Amino acid sequence: MTVTALTPTPHQKVLGTTQIRADVFPANVHYSFADNPYPKSRVLVTADEIIVLVDGRPSAPNVAYSGRLEDLSGDRRMLVATTADGTITVSRAQGCGCGSRLKSYRPFQRVVRMAAR
Repeated sequence: MTVTALTPTPHQKVLGTTQIRADVFPANVHYSFADNPYPKSRVLVTADEIIVLVDGRPSAPNVAYSGRLEDLSGDRRMLVATTADGTITVSRAQGCGCGSRLKSYRPFQRVVRMAAR
C-alpha cells in the first residue's frame, strides 16, 4: 500500500444535533494509510464517523480526513478507529493548543455526548 499525504478541504458546519463519542484537542494523529504533516489536529468521533480537523489559516478549519467508522476501541489516553481506509490512532498531545482556531471552533450546531459503552 502506498502512503500518501492527505489534502485538507474546508469544513462545513453541521446544522442540527450531533452525537459525539469523543472530541480530542490537541491531538496526535497517526494513519496506517497516509502521512500526517499537521502538528495541530482536532479529532471528532461521532456515532458513525471520524473527522480529523487541521488549522486552515486564514480560513476556517479544514478536514484532513473524514470516514465512516467501522470500529472504535481504546480509553481516555488513546483511541484506535478503524475505517475502510485503515486504522487511525489518536492520542492527546501535550499543551493546550493555544494559538489555534481549532480550540474554539464549534463544528456542530448542537452536541449531545454519547454515554460510554
